[in-house]
Amino acid sequence: MHPAQCPANWPVCQLHTPEGSSATVSLHGAQVLSWRTADGTERLYLSPCIDWNAVAQGTCAIRGGIPVCWPQFNRRGPLVKHGFARLLPWKVVQHANDSVTLRLQHSDVPHHLLHDAQGQALWPHAFETNLHVQLANHALTVTLEVRNTGNTALPFTTALHGYFTTRAISDTQITGADGLQYWDAVPDADPSHPVQHGPIRFAGEVDRVYPAFAATLANNLPPLQLRQSASLQQTVVWNPDAALCAQLADLPADAYRQFVCIEAAQIDDPVVLEPGAIWQGWQSFQVN
Repeated sequence: MHPAQCPANWPVCQLHTPEGSSATVSLHGAQVLSWRTADGTERLYLSPCIDWNAVAQGTCAIRGGIPVCWPQFNRRGPLVKHGFARLLPWKVVQHANDSVTLRLQHSDVPHHLLHDAQGQALWPHAFETNLHVQLANHALTVTLEVRNTGNTALPFTTALHGYFTTRAISDTQITGADGLQYWDAVPDADPSHPVQHGPIRFAGEVDRVYPAFAATLANNLPPLQLRQSASLQQTVVWNPDAALCAQLADLPADAYRQFVCIEAAQIDDPVVLEPGAIWQGWQSFQVN
């Protein structure tokens, strides 16, 4: 498991391959918490400052791993930040040695997460959402599937918000975005839409939304290749740097040195599912 282990009685599914790769998936939030390749290298960052009691009560999310942001990205809508999927327990549908499928349905969401203080519906849509995690030798694939089980169109935005370990953020770079124009969400950044030149490097806060690209993460570990489905049209890159990290109570002050987020996302144009329709989006990770 991860150096920052969850409580002994925390509901998880363990995955493993004959070659020695392993993963731990939390049923709460349907969140991959740990992914170790056969050489024992942990590829996901998990904060040691998580308030697991608050997580269990649904008042905060697990910081690290691969959170599922659904049905809302960040604060782009009326729901809680990054939606309610990461705040709730999911049900196991299938579990094998190397894979698990978890499910969340409309009936599983508490009233207060779907309605405002006056009782007005913030998100009155019936749904069934499945998350499938598949482990292979030196590889991991996470697939989100959404089914509209209601009678009206279902709109949503989403992201697979992975936290990937780095040994030193100053020596970390991401290739694959050269020539892409991006949106910079850092508050004091240039309001124009700059173009990426060369690799993405980190010398301050980075919070950028790129058109989707196939990324390679180089961070003094064996390079990690990230791919995503065409249904996820953006790639988000985030590192809080020192000032913002110090304001986040569920992260150590120096945690920004130890991870970078590379997120497969659909946020610029919401998915709109008609009744009975199904949408899928996936992100895969491969160590060569």
